[in-house]
Amino acid sequence: MKRVTEEDFIIERVKRTKPSTMAKYHYHEDYEIYYLLGGERTYYIENRSYDLKKGCLLFISKNDIHKTVDRAGPEHERMLVYVKDSYVEACGGADQYAFLMTPFHGTTKMLELPMAEQSYVEQLLFQLEQEYAEADRPGRDASIGALLVQLLVFAARRMAEQPARPSPGGAGDAKFAEIIAYCNEQYDKPLRLDTIASRFYISPYHFARLFKKKTGFTFTEYLNTVRIREAQRLIRETRHKIIQVAGLVGFANVSHFNRKFKEVTGMSPLEYRKMVKRPAALVD
Repeated sequence: MKRVTEEDFIIERVKRTKPSTMAKYHYHEDYEIYYLLGGERTYYIENRSYDLKKGCLLFISKNDIHKTVDRAGPEHERMLVYVKDSYVEACGGADQYAFLMTPFHGTTKMLELPMAEQSYVEQLLFQLEQEYAEADRPGRDASIGALLVQLLVFAARRMAEQPARPSPGGAGDAKFAEIIAYCNEQYDKPLRLDTIASRFYISPYHFARLFKKKTGFTFTEYLNTVRIREAQRLIRETRHKIIQVAGLVGFANVSHFNRKFKEVTGMSPLEYRKMVKRPAALVD
């Protein structure tokens, strides 16, 4: 059984009584499982929003742009699991990997559990939390792997059984999904709110309000986050200079790119390149 490290798996439980709306949108390389033990939250993931209450289980894929905000009130308690896909494969086996990862890749990311299933999931999560906290306990690594697989099998089966839910916004949500898809595909172009609004036959004012309501971000915040996410991929996977990366993801000014990169990631592009150990040499 693979040795469990913080690179592979983390579980944490947090209870909050004060307002705790995320100040920033973010994304990460880990897959995330979010379970609400009490209270209510709104969770934005890419182009969808989810209203969570006690007993809701949410699955966020790696690099999904997401944010959680206060809903009915600030008081809530939640459990978070961060896990690498390589660790899931190591625990469940290559032949079961695709099945185990289905909760992260479905059309909906949320399971709203009845009371009996809440008890089952909470028992698994509390056991995971206990095992994770006791680093020297005999059999700890095997137990964490087995419990994680149990949780993912349960969720994958329930996702398959869950009837497809119509989108609450109907045609409006379909149009918005089209807008988000367009932004995700054309991020490297000089996109402007008014030109996109015109393209989709929406007034700029209505477009700005709709975007904020659906994603929790302004249009500019979302676009910059998509661009920086792609910039990180280019820095990891290519040898382009930083000024080239800036241009490839749609920034005309490298100083503006550096500033936005640090806003989103907490570090400069050069600091990120050093962290991922990529040389800064030019492409031939």
